[in-house]
Amino acid sequence: MGGGFRTCTILTFLALTSLGFTQTSQTAIPARLELSVSVYDYAHVPPELLAAAEQDARRIFQQAGVETIWVPCLPKPIESNACYSVNSTHFMVKILPHAISAQVRDRDNVLGDALVDEKGAGYYAYAFYDRVERVAEERKICHALLGNVLAHEIGHLLLGSKSHTVSGIMSAHWNGEELRRISEGSMFFTPKQSRLMRDRVGSRQVDVPAITRATTGGSRASM
Repeated sequence: MGGGFRTCTILTFLALTSLGFTQTSQTAIPARLELSVSVYDYAHVPPELLAAAEQDARRIFQQAGVETIWVPCLPKPIESNACYSVNSTHFMVKILPHAISAQVRDRDNVLGDALVDEKGAGYYAYAFYDRVERVAEERKICHALLGNVLAHEIGHLLLGSKSHTVSGIMSAHWNGEELRRISEGSMFFTPKQSRLMRDRVGSRQVDVPAITRATTGGSRASM
């Protein structure tokens, strides 16, 4: 990728028209629920940029009442089983240089993807760094866009593949209003989405067998 930050894309990139949705940021709730995320950076994102993006995503989930713990697994893995397995409260995010799936490869307005099975369970999310970087550079929002993409895709793992909304962070099409909120650091999950995620993380904090690979045949929730 080279030295500088040159990419950052966003779901389906629409015009600057507002869809009339007003997202109200919530009062932060003391984080009591934990969700771990293993991060595989295949795109070689500059370390300071990735750290800032993870912090942005952490802040978004904290606003929803869920604490996230980010585990670096590539390029410098830590000695932890967390990098080799997933479960209902431990997800895996892969930041890819570009989209490789045939389903999204030809759709250059797709910034990320999440794999969710027919029962609504998912453990794996993806961000396509070349696309994210491009939009981020155009809009001068850098790490904020990558952080919001990560939050969106992890949101699908908690809320399901059919959790897209008309507007806001779970919108499939980020337009001018969403991009403005991202630049201001004011894009959050709605109170309803936050409540549902807290309920699901809370119900999952039990002993659950880990799995080591994605389930085939699942549906994709593309951003």
